[in-house]
Amino acid sequence: MTLAVAALALALSGSGQIGDAPQTAPAPIELDDVSVEGRRLRDAARQFVDTIAVAPAGARLGPWNTPLCVSVANLSPPYGQMMADRIGDIARDLGITVGEPGCTSNVLVIGTDNGAATAEALVEGWRTRFRPPIDNTNMGLNALQRFRTSDAAVRWWHVSLPVSADTGKLAARIGGSPPPRISSRNVSRLHSPLRYDLYSATVVIDMSKVGNVLLPALIDYTAMVVLAQVDPRADYSGQNTILNLFGEPDGLAGMSDWDLAYLKALYQAEADRPTAHAQEAAVANELERNRRRAQPVD
Repeated sequence: MTLAVAALALALSGSGQIGDAPQTAPAPIELDDVSVEGRRLRDAARQFVDTIAVAPAGARLGPWNTPLCVSVANLSPPYGQMMADRIGDIARDLGITVGEPGCTSNVLVIGTDNGAATAEALVEGWRTRFRPPIDNTNMGLNALQRFRTSDAAVRWWHVSLPVSADTGKLAARIGGSPPPRISSRNVSRLHSPLRYDLYSATVVIDMSKVGNVLLPALIDYTAMVVLAQVDPRADYSGQNTILNLFGEPDGLAGMSDWDLAYLKALYQAEADRPTAHAQEAAVANELERNRRRAQPVD
């Protein structure tokens, strides 16, 4: 209740009717200053995106636009199947097509008791999965070295590809092939003829380091880093996210409302913004809308 409305209510409290004789006004009451601290939802959404999202230099954040096919290795069958099913369920909710059994996997999740050794073996034996011969598709050599040598419980690596925003066809030259010809019906200062689509994700889970985290929380953490390009070096403290699972695990049993709203925003935002900054701003705007819709109406 505002001060003006409160004063009017006090003035009318004797009779409840405006037409009655005026009442003696009560003595004014001095109130202590009230300080309200908080961030606008727009600022909170932008900070969330700035904290967790990362794309290769020269590229932009990308969603999965090809069918998602998840393969889980070295986890006992019930748990591996639970992880694959959960990732698939979240993907479907985002509008991603999920491949049928027997599809060619583009998401590989591996459990191990030695994360660094497994990551090293994967990179040495499968270099093109981590560094395809196309520029701006991954986080680069320094990031790959961190992937190989990290002591994190979970590490991940994405590859994204530039494609035509209109047709989805690859928009990069591979090897000695001639450069593709790209045409677009919607080129402007606000739109690019290209977008970046996620092409593969590799996740290594070091079971010797996961501690006592709940399995559903570990599965949701894995789903988060499969479905979005997440910065493994970010400080997630202060953000309401499953990504705090190995930093501030208390009370984390699965993805937060912010996590789910962020994933939804990533897949809602137009992916053909002209710059990485504009792409992240578009995702932040969608995140703000999603969180605003979720707020209860007084």
